[in-house]
Amino acid sequence: MKLKQRILLAFLTLFAFTGARAQENDRIDVDLNLIKVNVTMNPEHYRELMDRYMHADTTLRLDEMATVYYGYAATIDYDPDLTFPEIEDAIDIEDYARAYEISVEKAAEAPVSLPVLINVIKLMPQIHLKGNLDSYLNIRQRLEMLIGTILASGTGIRRELPFKVISEGDMMVILKDILNVGEIIDRSKIGQLDAVKITFPTSSREHILYFDNTLHDQYKQNKP
Repeated sequence: MKLKQRILLAFLTLFAFTGARAQENDRIDVDLNLIKVNVTMNPEHYRELMDRYMHADTTLRLDEMATVYYGYAATIDYDPDLTFPEIEDAIDIEDYARAYEISVEKAAEAPVSLPVLINVIKLMPQIHLKGNLDSYLNIRQRLEMLIGTILASGTGIRRELPFKVISEGDMMVILKDILNVGEIIDRSKIGQLDAVKITFPTSSREHILYFDNTLHDQYKQNKP
C-alpha cells in the first residue's frame, strides 16, 4: 500500500468511526500566526471553543478545532514537555484502575495532549467499564477530533503540506498509534520541518513523513 493511501485510510477510518463525513480533500489551511493572534486578542472566544471541545461537541468545525488545538500554544497553560510519570508508575505495578483515574485527571490538566488522551483509550480494556464509560466516551471523542484536525492540516508526504503538531509527543502518537509505523529509522531537520524516515510492519520500503513542530521548537527556544 502506498504511503498516501495509508494516510488517507487512517483519515477516512477515523471519521467513519466518529460518524463524521470525510473526503480526501478535507484539508484545512492552518495559519499558526493568525490563530495565535486571534486567541491572544479574543481569549473569551477561545474559552468558549475550549469549553465546547471539553464537552466533546461534535458540531465544532475543523477551523474551530484548529483554533482549539493550535491556539492552545498561545495560552499560559501550554507546556509541550509536560510528562506524567505517575501514570507509568501505576502501569508498572499493574494498578490499571489507578492509571486510568490519573489519566482522566491529566486529560483535564493537559486537554489537547494526544499522549495523555490516548492513555485512557489504551487502559480501558484493563478496567471495569461500569462507572468509567462517560469519561471514556468523552475522551475518545475528543481524541478523535484532535487527530482529525492534525490529519487535515496536511498530507505529511510533501514538504509543502506537513502535518502540523504542537508537541513531539503528539507527533509520536500520530506516527505510532494512528499511522502504525513499524520503525522510525531516522529523523532530521529540513529547515523548520521534522523529516521522519519510517517503515511499515508489512514492508521494508522506507518513506519520509514531514511534520511542522514549530510551536514546540519556539517554546524550547523561549523557555527560561
